[in-house]
Amino acid sequence: MIFKNYLKDPLSTIAVNTTIFIAGCLFFGTLATIGILSEFVRDYKDPPQNIRHQHLQQHQEEQVKYDQMIDLLDSINTKLN
Repeated sequence: MIFKNYLKDPLSTIAVNTTIFIAGCLFFGTLATIGILSEFVRDYKDPPQNIRHQHLQQHQEEQVKYDQMIDLLDSINTKLN
């Protein structure tokens, strides 16, 4: 019943829809602003490292682990033989 009366009066319909739209824009705009600012603050406190340097470091760590695995397998093979 209230909904039918609401739809009959175009000015109140426009007023309510505009208010809801503006409130939604403010809400999601605030969320976006907080997200963007938090990203800048995080980068300021802990600047991102060079991705290439991280990648090369990861390969060096993997090579060390691989060498350790090979040594362990060799020691197991010598104990079994």
